[in-house]
Amino acid sequence: MIRRILALAPLATAGWLLAQGAAAQGLPIPGFGNTGSALPVAIEADQGVEWRQNEQVYIARGNATAKRGETTIRADALYAHYRKTQDNRQEIYKITAEGAVKITTPKETITSDTAEYLVETSVFTLKGRPVKIDSGKSTLTAALVVYNSKSKVATVTGGAQVVEDKKRVRADRFIAFFKEEGGKQSLKRVEALGNVIITTPTEIARGNKGDYDAESQVATLSGNVRLTRGDNQLNGDRAEVNMKTGISKLLAGDGPATVSRTNPAEGRRVRVLIMPGQAESGKGPLDIPTPGAENKGTGRTDQKPKR
Repeated sequence: MIRRILALAPLATAGWLLAQGAAAQGLPIPGFGNTGSALPVAIEADQGVEWRQNEQVYIARGNATAKRGETTIRADALYAHYRKTQDNRQEIYKITAEGAVKITTPKETITSDTAEYLVETSVFTLKGRPVKIDSGKSTLTAALVVYNSKSKVATVTGGAQVVEDKKRVRADRFIAFFKEEGGKQSLKRVEALGNVIITTPTEIARGNKGDYDAESQVATLSGNVRLTRGDNQLNGDRAEVNMKTGISKLLAGDGPATVSRTNPAEGRRVRVLIMPGQAESGKGPLDIPTPGAENKGTGRTDQKPKR
């Protein structure tokens, strides 16, 4: 019974880490994404600011910075594209930063190769190898981050990964949904799609999809779910973790399933494989099992002694 309880530990860890991945706070960029703000934008550059009237663009080069409120964007070059309005005023519709881009806010530091903000659509795009968002507690990396401040949806793709301490969640794509109440933005829900892998110093959880609802604080991992702790393994269709109650469930299909240690192929069942003699401490930090690892730490004595 003790080992059954220990084997279910990855469920709680998976739910917690998915929540951390969802809350990688750097996605909404304050200040620059608020077109209704009365705060001015202060621009400085070592090599000065160039005005190309025919192309309708301002270019700041050489350690260029743009600061608005508590948000600062630094880059090798900043481009402000504008167009003429009917009353002959200049209206900026796109801001681009290129080369060693660094964005700092009170909550996070963001680095990328390029950054682009489209004023009309309120879409902020970060590209890099990789884009890195560091909140101090957790770090998100990816090749592409797109945030729409109107729909309040952020999409993270290309080797997407969130790391906190020695815990890590990876997926082909993260989609985060935010909400705004009382002028403050908070996380509503997050999806992790494709090849989801959650790793801790002692457990590994795999699945096709992860989902976290911030309001209910329920995290789910679905699609060919495999939970591994050392040599102990649980297989199922869906794992569910209630972060409020701390209750974890491993499910088969659309409902609860029985645990089978004799005939796992019989019907839609959850399969639990518990190896005797497995150390409770698990394996080393972020140690993903490799072929042949099933013979380690199991207490087996059928191996020939070395001479």
